[in-house]
Amino acid sequence: MIDDDGDLVATVAAILTTAGYEVLTALTGEQGLEIAFTGHPHLILLDVTMPGMDGHQVCRELQFGYTKDIPVVFLTARAELSHMLQAHRSGASGYITKPFQPDHLLETITDVLRETSVHRDDVTGLPTLASTQVEVQRMLFDHGQLGLVYVSLSGIQTLEQLQGFEVVDDVYRVVGECLEQARGDLIRDEDFVSVSSLGDAFLIVLSPSRDSGFVAEEDLLVVKRRLQQHLSSRLETELENPMLGQVDVFIGSSRLTQSPKIRFKRALLDAIARATRSIEVERDEIRARLRHEFEAIMADGLLSCIFHPIVSLDDFTAIGFELLARGPRQSELHRPDALFEVARGEGRVDELDRLCRRAACEAGSDLPPGRLRFVNTEPATMFLHSRGRSFVQEFVEGVKSSQRGLTVIEITENSVIDDFDRMREVVHQLRAHGFRVAVDDAGAGYAGLQTMVEIEPDFIKLDISLIRGVDNSIVKQRLVRTLRDFCREAAVTLIAEGIETRRQLDTLRDIGVSHGQGFLFGLPNADTPLREAYPPLETVTPE
Repeated sequence: MIDDDGDLVATVAAILTTAGYEVLTALTGEQGLEIAFTGHPHLILLDVTMPGMDGHQVCRELQFGYTKDIPVVFLTARAELSHMLQAHRSGASGYITKPFQPDHLLETITDVLRETSVHRDDVTGLPTLASTQVEVQRMLFDHGQLGLVYVSLSGIQTLEQLQGFEVVDDVYRVVGECLEQARGDLIRDEDFVSVSSLGDAFLIVLSPSRDSGFVAEEDLLVVKRRLQQHLSSRLETELENPMLGQVDVFIGSSRLTQSPKIRFKRALLDAIARATRSIEVERDEIRARLRHEFEAIMADGLLSCIFHPIVSLDDFTAIGFELLARGPRQSELHRPDALFEVARGEGRVDELDRLCRRAACEAGSDLPPGRLRFVNTEPATMFLHSRGRSFVQEFVEGVKSSQRGLTVIEITENSVIDDFDRMREVVHQLRAHGFRVAVDDAGAGYAGLQTMVEIEPDFIKLDISLIRGVDNSIVKQRLVRTLRDFCREAAVTLIAEGIETRRQLDTLRDIGVSHGQGFLFGLPNADTPLREAYPPLETVTPE
């Protein structure tokens, strides 16, 4: 906020801080410009009438360089139409007349930020590619040639399905901050960092060497290597989430050369396409290597199982364990998400799912007597086998009759279930042999309550995306309470997945959730011993 009225600045700053905004303040136009150029705010509240540089002058100065896309809202006692038109000509995005009510101020800020979100990514705060083309064109005109470095992340879609959008937003936010902070260290201060208009990739525009005037291929390779190391290190150290091992950073590069024959926009898109093709070459090499490794795993049945405890939230005694399939320990395909990603590409998901179930059934024999064993499966696999009853028969043959009442078949609700008649048939067959049934990932946004009603499960497992942040979200708490009431009425055991903090645990216990699972009670790895109880850990270290 830029205003020479110190009392008003303090009042507005307090209102905005209470509303969750971070506020930078200046009492003169000159000081405000300095803060705008160094602080890169998302919006500027600007007084019109100030001594020295007035609001119109400040607004015009902001229309150049990196500040040109920052929306400006004028604060003024002048309400005449001519003054509003002058504000618009100066580049203002909004206009608030003094005196004003706090609600009107907050509504205007929200509206202006929403309207200008096309210019800046709402997660990273970086300018979008669409809004920076003029700036890049100016750089190309000044230098004749620019280097482009294109940063893409692999595994994001799987991560979002497993962990929810909050974790993915954190990944993009850290990458954006890392690239911005790379200025003056890994890249020059004048180099430009942008995010794609879809918000799923990053573009760095490099100016050429001051000595040569062109971008050398060797320079691009050096920048790529440094950024690769820097980004990978930051993602590992700053994001405390065990699922981030599946996110890989890919960086491609190309050069953009000025030509009077080619329109700038087409030249820019072509340069980006060349940078992405270099990434695809690297990805193809990785896919080929992983396909070869996957073939060996499938041919030799190189899967094992680890146990993850499911505990009572009253005394933390283990009521059972989820049996999780893993590839060879030192392999890139150790994690199930990596295994299934390759399997999908090879059209062998059903085969891998069957091998995982077989490994889980065998490992279940090692559990202590009386403990439940939870085994994952996918609805698509159940549909595929239902007519020949081979799906049910696999469990009947793989699980001893004495253990079937302790075996819970988890139906993973990570895809839309649209054939409930067939699903009910399979569930009926499983129950006829003594097996129990759970709905996994409940609340993930697919079939939801219909799945629970149609299948009538013995257990419902709340999705991790519903548990993350439950201690701070009234909406999530209400949803959990609704499912708690449903489970009590239907005599279903409710299990909260993904408990990672004591605050989440305390909130869930206060709500009345009876059972839970998560890294707070033990990490899912081969070194976790089988015990009677799993009290909360003091610290949670990702696998």
